[in-house]
Amino acid sequence: MTPQTQNLLDSNALNENRKLKRYSCRLKVFTQASGVLLGYAENLHTQGMKLKSQAPIPEKEELEIWFGASANDDKEKRIRLTAYRVWSSFNDTIPRFYFSGLHFVKPSEEALDSIEELIDELTQ
Repeated sequence: MTPQTQNLLDSNALNENRKLKRYSCRLKVFTQASGVLLGYAENLHTQGMKLKSQAPIPEKEELEIWFGASANDDKEKRIRLTAYRVWSSFNDTIPRFYFSGLHFVKPSEEALDSIEELIDELTQ
């Protein structure tokens, strides 16, 4: 795939996702493999999230993540997904923060149901 094609796909995904209603939140997002905190979801919808982090999120790399429960909560409450970064930006403050749009890759029906339940909780 050429870089131009990838950019087009990324921009199309971004434009499509912007049509979805976003829900404000502040959820910790962790890596599945090591449980390391990646950052905090600032908004969420059924196809992705905006992530605020202190380190940049890699480009063109699928991330195995989980969120929706604290690290001490029951592991069954965790929403486990694969995501990839579709856009990024940063601010010039100290410390520097990075903002990334993450798109969920083929979430399971169970994950989608859990996201919708979480959104319902956030909007009450």
